[in-house]
Amino acid sequence: MNKEIANLIIQIARIRNVDVTYVCETLRASIAAGLKRRFGAATEVNVEISPESGEIKVFLAKNVVERVDNQGQQVTLADARVVNASAQVGDVLRVELPLDELGRIAIRKASDELLLKLREAERTKLYDDFAKKKGEIVTGTVQKLGREEVVVNLGLIEASLSVREQLKNDTYRQGLPIKAYVHRVEKTPLGPRVFLSRTNPEFLRKLLTREVPEIKEGIVEIKAISRSPGFRSKVAVTSNDEKIDPVGACVGYRKSRIENVVRELSGEKVDIVQWTRAPQVFIARALGPAKVSEVLKEGESYIVVVPDSEFSIAIGKKGQNVWLASLLTETKIEVLKESDYRNREIMGKATKVGLADIEMDEALRERLKAAGSNSAFDLLNLPPEELARILELEGEPLEELLSAVRDQIWAK
Repeated sequence: MNKEIANLIIQIARIRNVDVTYVCETLRASIAAGLKRRFGAATEVNVEISPESGEIKVFLAKNVVERVDNQGQQVTLADARVVNASAQVGDVLRVELPLDELGRIAIRKASDELLLKLREAERTKLYDDFAKKKGEIVTGTVQKLGREEVVVNLGLIEASLSVREQLKNDTYRQGLPIKAYVHRVEKTPLGPRVFLSRTNPEFLRKLLTREVPEIKEGIVEIKAISRSPGFRSKVAVTSNDEKIDPVGACVGYRKSRIENVVRELSGEKVDIVQWTRAPQVFIARALGPAKVSEVLKEGESYIVVVPDSEFSIAIGKKGQNVWLASLLTETKIEVLKESDYRNREIMGKATKVGLADIEMDEALRERLKAAGSNSAFDLLNLPPEELARILELEGEPLEELLSAVRDQIWAK
């Protein structure tokens, strides 16, 4: 029987993924608790368990009395002298309790308590293990596909990847491996709950850290990340070694490193941007792949001027590129075409330029004054039809006049 108990202890420890010593301690506490319930809370119990042999010995501290009222706490003088020939009434003896006297109910309760405590210990250990993995990437297999979530098998536990934490281009099949970021671990009565994410910006950070040795070694540092999960991301990096190009290190030879990251993100585009303390330079880089002509600070915002042909690239689909650049640089950005910026500047200057300061035919100047226009702004602000009527010009001559006026104002 002892061998069976020893094997059972080892088997329970292996199945429950806990230490053999813990199983013995839990069993010891369970037997003691059962005897205290049976004989009273004041009962002094000592349980010895050998995990190697499986031998269990139970000892009760009993008072030597003339008449026994409690079998668990008292022993008669005659029975005491069987254990110790010199025992006297009033002595306290350590008396071994035969295992068959524990009773089936006591053994069953001890067994139930053992299992309950082992389950609790197992849940606590699992929680502690996965709490350490919070903020890290884990690899599992797709176990179950549902409307609201994908259940991922992580070995000893199942994790949840909700719809909102999935990428738009992700495809899942039962049994396929999957990488995800542990963003939350909760402790529940049924055990730990692990929540995964593939949309969290930190998932991208960890992927780059895995892929780029210079980041892992601290040579290249990720300063900021902005992400539209499944569509596009921007990552600002800097180098702590002037000999190392941070962007080149992240992209890799023939784009091998960044392509591995993009592949893991189901095709999400990743722009690597070199970070700098100079906000204008940083903003211009962040708006890539668009070419920037000029970055101007205006109050708390920045005006970014781009060639007309680059405007749609700078803005991006549904404004995504400028939005990500704004998040990355933590600034408010307004993008203007060069032509729109020039017109805005011209109209701003035009209020301070009188008609007398504009080179034009004197007859045309007099017609404008007669119509109530006294500045270049009044001239440029007139509706084309009304201006054509006042000046008695139309078509190309009118356009040439307006172009000449704008050029003169821009040059001032």
